[in-house]
Amino acid sequence: MHTMMKNLLLCCGLAIAFTSCQKGEGSEQPINNGGTTGGLATVPATFTQKVLIETFTGAGQPQCTDGFVKLDNIVAGNTAKAIPVSVHFSDVMEIAQYTSLANAYSNGNPMTFPSGMINRTASLGMVILNRTQWQSNFDVAKAKTAKCGLAIESTINGSNANITVHCGFSQALTGNYTVTVYLLEDQVSGTNGTYDQRNAYHTSSGHPYNGLGDPIVNFSHDHVLRKVLTAPLGDALSNTALTTGGKEIKTFTTGISGYKTGDLSVVAFITKTGSTATGYEIMNAQRVKLGSTQSWD
Repeated sequence: MHTMMKNLLLCCGLAIAFTSCQKGEGSEQPINNGGTTGGLATVPATFTQKVLIETFTGAGQPQCTDGFVKLDNIVAGNTAKAIPVSVHFSDVMEIAQYTSLANAYSNGNPMTFPSGMINRTASLGMVILNRTQWQSNFDVAKAKTAKCGLAIESTINGSNANITVHCGFSQALTGNYTVTVYLLEDQVSGTNGTYDQRNAYHTSSGHPYNGLGDPIVNFSHDHVLRKVLTAPLGDALSNTALTTGGKEIKTFTTGISGYKTGDLSVVAFITKTGSTATGYEIMNAQRVKLGSTQSWD
C-alpha cells in the first residue's frame, strides 16, 4: 500500500526559510524553484485523482482498532488512489501537527477517536468525520476530476533526506493554494509499553481484533506522521503557477536520524485554502517511498 535520479535545478529565484518544530519535528529548509527537472519538466494534461485520508488515532484510544479496520478496507480496495496518514494523539508518536489540525478543522467540537478527514472536505458541515463516514466520503472524493497533481523526487544522503516536490496544474485555477509535505514511517513499535495499542474489541466475536489482547503488546503502527516539512497548513503556491501547464517546485532537506530509513515515505498534497474550517479542500495528493521518485500520474 505504500526510481531514483539526481538532477540539476534551473533556478529563477531562491528563498530559504527555517521552520522550528516540536515533538520530534526537525528544522527544514524549503527552497522555492521555478525551474524544471529532467522528465518532470512537462506538466501532463490529466492526473489521477488521489485522496488523502488523515486519521486521528492514539495507542491509548481503545476504539481505534475499529478505525484501523475501516481504513484498511478503504486502502485495500483503492491502492492507486488512497493515501493514508495516521496523526497520533496523546502517545509517544504525537507531534505538534495534531494540535494544528485539531485547531484548524474541529470547529470547536471535541475531538473523538478514531476520526478522520477525507481530503479535508466537509460533509454535513463537519470536516473531521467519524469512522462510519469515511468510506462514503472517500468514494465521492475519488470520483472527482483532478485539476492538479504532484510528482516527488527523494534521495537519502547519510542522515538527511532531500525531497523535491513538483506541483503541476492542468487548468487555470483561482483562489489561494498551498503545498504540504509529510514524512511518514511504517512498522513503528516499541517494547516499553508506550506503543502498545488499547483494543476495545478484544472480546468482540467476529471482529478482526477479537482475541488479540487489550492492550495489544508490541503493536506495529503504520503510516505514522513523523514530520511536517512545510508550515502546518502548507506553504503558499504562487498564483503565477495556477495556469494550464503551470508548475511550481519546492525542495526540502530534513534529518532522518532515529527513523528506520526503509520504512519512511513522503506524502505531498495541494490544498485550496478557505476562510473557515469547512472552506478547505485537498485538490490532489502524491506519495513515494523515501529514496525513490514518483513521476506525474
